[in-house]
Amino acid sequence: MEKTTVLIAGAGPAGSTCGLLLRKKKVDCVLIDRATFPRDKVCGGGLTPRSYKLLSRLLPQFRYDYNSVHRLKLCIEGEQVLDFQMAEEVRIVKRRQFDAQLLDEYRKSGGTFVNEALTGIEEHGQEIIVTLSSGRQIACKYLVGADGANSRVRKYLNPNSSHGILCMEQYGPKMAEVGCEDAIVGNLSRFYRQGYYYSFPNETFDVQGFGDYMTTPQGFRMVLRQMGCPDLKALGAYIPQSIDYPLRNNIILIGDAGGFPNRLTFEGIYYAFLTASNAVNAISSGVPFSLTNKKVFDNKKMEEYASRLFYSDAGLTILRFCCKTVPGVITWAFNKAAR
Repeated sequence: MEKTTVLIAGAGPAGSTCGLLLRKKKVDCVLIDRATFPRDKVCGGGLTPRSYKLLSRLLPQFRYDYNSVHRLKLCIEGEQVLDFQMAEEVRIVKRRQFDAQLLDEYRKSGGTFVNEALTGIEEHGQEIIVTLSSGRQIACKYLVGADGANSRVRKYLNPNSSHGILCMEQYGPKMAEVGCEDAIVGNLSRFYRQGYYYSFPNETFDVQGFGDYMTTPQGFRMVLRQMGCPDLKALGAYIPQSIDYPLRNNIILIGDAGGFPNRLTFEGIYYAFLTASNAVNAISSGVPFSLTNKKVFDNKKMEEYASRLFYSDAGLTILRFCCKTVPGVITWAFNKAAR
């Protein structure tokens, strides 16, 4: 029986960051993932200022490739209501490359990575026994679930856990007009059920996507056609929007696996970094994750209330009015939230 202090399931941004921070604190850990990296991941790839600033504080030596974007266009029912220069850039990364770079950084630090799927979890006293697809077993003191919306660790804590919102996207040709600066584009509609269309520009292509509580492949195609996008190969993934599992001291969920994406914007990478850091603090200090991550849990409750108002008919009416009459207030609010 192999043994480690911490076993992390999932090598995306949350898992790799958690592993890197544990390595810094000299905590023994093993990182596992069934995927072979680099691999595609459904995500617009936008790192907001607060995301990349947090990342630089946590991992100051980490370098990655990105496309710098300073402009945002907001539409409601297809009508542009706001077009402004953001106070700070948004960094658009290609998740296929970004995630692989983070995992490489972890491996360079001497961290152990096992390219296998988690197939079983058992508890024996103070030990957690994890079984992998090859039959290999690893005993650990802490199990960290960073394995996304379809988390096996989350299902172990709550077999009836919700998948969340279905988000679909495609990599399409650049939609910007000739001579027009690259811009992030978002569209809201009263016909969407608490979701939105988005377009994030990379150097040679745009990531076009849509997600809400009623998303279907047919609905996704309809929305993209309305926005003038061609039909291309689509990818889909769930974005958890609830924390519907018991909190444990020795089994910790972070990132999407823990249901931490922003309830209003669906931003997930920032919370992947933040909850990974909070999990490491809990493990290294012996303080329960429910305390080291308390601010995040509280924020989720506030975001749920804000989301219900923002995506309501009344909320969209107020937003449209404010964008046309006091656009400076909206741009100020966006810049403040992004920081």
